[in-house]
Amino acid sequence: MNTNRGLLVLALTVVMAPGPGVLAQSVAARTPNLQGTWTAPKGVVQFNFLHRFSISDAPFRKVTNTPTFHVGTGLTQSLMVGFTYGSNSALVPAFPNEWEFFARVRPLTQATGAPLDLSIQGGYNVASESVDGEVVAARALGRLRLLGVARAFSAAYAGEDARYAVAAGASLSLTRNISVGGDWGTLINREDDEPYAWSAGLQMGVPFTPHSFSIHASNVGTASLEGASRGQRTRWGFEYTIPITLRRFTSGGASTAGASADPMLTPTFQNVLASGDTVFVEIQEFGFSESEIEIAPGTTVVWTNRDPVRHSVTSDGGRFHSGLIDPGAVYALTFPNPGVFPFHCTPHPEMTSTVLVSREPDTNGPR
Repeated sequence: MNTNRGLLVLALTVVMAPGPGVLAQSVAARTPNLQGTWTAPKGVVQFNFLHRFSISDAPFRKVTNTPTFHVGTGLTQSLMVGFTYGSNSALVPAFPNEWEFFARVRPLTQATGAPLDLSIQGGYNVASESVDGEVVAARALGRLRLLGVARAFSAAYAGEDARYAVAAGASLSLTRNISVGGDWGTLINREDDEPYAWSAGLQMGVPFTPHSFSIHASNVGTASLEGASRGQRTRWGFEYTIPITLRRFTSGGASTAGASADPMLTPTFQNVLASGDTVFVEIQEFGFSESEIEIAPGTTVVWTNRDPVRHSVTSDGGRFHSGLIDPGAVYALTFPNPGVFPFHCTPHPEMTSTVLVSREPDTNGPR
């Protein structure tokens, strides 16, 4: 018991460390057994609560609960550290409380022009005393997002030999807030008593909140890298994601007056808009109305906050920041030169979009 308490204190100390980061993903961008490529930003603790249960055969029909907690935060723009804690784990019989400490880096993202999202994770599983790693590649194709995973374990399931696993999954967006997803995985050279790992579920963004929720079925218990690589009995469960923005408790608020750290970008406010073309983007239901805003040089983008809470328009690289935009207020910014400008909402970092300034005018762009 004292050891577990010590590990929990250490883990919370690690994940509360400040640092800038990239944006977290909701369950709608991945599948129940695959964590995807998400990394948490600076000042945000990403907390995912995963709960699964199984029911034994008659006549006892005993319900066995298997909760997993994912916690992480960013250290740099693309590096996240955290832990996974699985209670009632069947990974190693002598260790029902399974801990996995990890670091994850995301060197490539589609939002910045790369052909795919790519993340690399390394960590240590305390229960199996194994150094574990994972490479995840993901690509969005319209409403469909595909994921491929390769894993390696130095001593999987407290064994003496290194082992490897692969997995693949897909998530299909049905509406803005609802998607379906599933995945399949296996250990390389698996034994006859080691089933394939699988999952399938309904995934939802909770309207007017930064949270997401999934209801799913799987034959995987805890969601560590090793836990998600080997199937067991069928389980039913849910996952709820909670990004905790620490600055909301420490900053005491912020001005709605925007700013630009880049002298080549021209901020304008309220109804005073720059000359030339103007593109209007709605901020509504905790999202931006356009996932990509393709414009010509010299165009002004105007964001209007239609939600009952304050949002921001903040560059991932720190080139511009609107401050907090009140409900019903606007923020406008002129982009004179070509470039790619990914941005997010500071209080709700799962809200993301990108301004693509092309050399030629886009006659089919949003207006």
